[in-house]
Amino acid sequence: GNQLFENLWNRDNIAHVQIVFKEDLGTEGRGGYFDSSGIIRDIMQNHLLQVFLWAAMEPPASLSRASVQQEKVKLLKAIKPITMKDCFLGQFGRNTWTVSGTEHEEPGYLDGKGVPADSKCPTYAAVVLKVDNDRWRDVPFLFRAGKGLDERMAEVRVTFKPQAFNQLVLGAANELVMRIQPDEAVYLKIMNKMPGWKVGDVTSTVLDMSYSTAFPGGYVADGYERMFLNAFKGDGSLFVGSGELTEAWRIFTPLLDEIDNSKPQPVIYPFGVRVPDGMDNFASHYGITMTESWMEYLALHARSLASLKNEFDSLDKNGDGCLDSTEVKQLAKKFCDGREPTDKRS
Repeated sequence: GNQLFENLWNRDNIAHVQIVFKEDLGTEGRGGYFDSSGIIRDIMQNHLLQVFLWAAMEPPASLSRASVQQEKVKLLKAIKPITMKDCFLGQFGRNTWTVSGTEHEEPGYLDGKGVPADSKCPTYAAVVLKVDNDRWRDVPFLFRAGKGLDERMAEVRVTFKPQAFNQLVLGAANELVMRIQPDEAVYLKIMNKMPGWKVGDVTSTVLDMSYSTAFPGGYVADGYERMFLNAFKGDGSLFVGSGELTEAWRIFTPLLDEIDNSKPQPVIYPFGVRVPDGMDNFASHYGITMTESWMEYLALHARSLASLKNEFDSLDKNGDGCLDSTEVKQLAKKFCDGREPTDKRS
């Protein structure tokens, strides 16, 4: 519905799309229930698929239930069923770390009440959907969802395809990010020339529209509140129709059957990591490089942290040698694509 993006919303301009759901907690006592479903049934086949449909369907004739359902089903029919070839599975394990001199421990999935000792149930999964239509052919849609990770976050990340004219201003790809939680926002990553005399000095910057800033005092209802309100109003545009449900299971059932029957060994990852080992390599097969988090930046650039002194000084407005919480968040956002890090260990 936005003129600026509709002309770019296709395979000629978009390299890939990531739909991400991360949680920094485990099964919270629901291990017995969760073990019968797994992360794909729990989050991916329903919630993330709905996010995908709203992002990728053709513009409906109207926002009525019938028009929206028609376009959703049409899109689902263009998707090939998923197999293990396009899937990555993980399961969180026990981890221990120290915070301010105090040791903190998180149990692994297998330590949960009601979880079989030999369970291979995935708590992390990534799948790639392929859409066979004129708009999205050859554009991979990477779904990834997991528990026991480094932060609570849900977003849609659209990475634009490099064009020949991008050689004029070298740098990272442009990205449009729609952040669902926490701190709802829409932001656009672009390359920008840094102040100064050198023509080649460019850096990635963020054009940020956060809901808390754009709509101060506005109330953002949660999913269940909106569901009940729409039910009372008789508005079914956000509800799943029988046609959607049939097609969704057609797409995911072959994969779920394969997992249930062969019980592949998931990658065991320590509670609190950004992604399991091997996930970056899996994504790279589809031309996708996942963005570094703030904590990952610190881990990989420890030897050059002296350069952060200048950043600290620029943010230390009163010159007392300390940064308050607001200034620290501004520093962290430089390495977090405009997102404030939410890792509970930071």
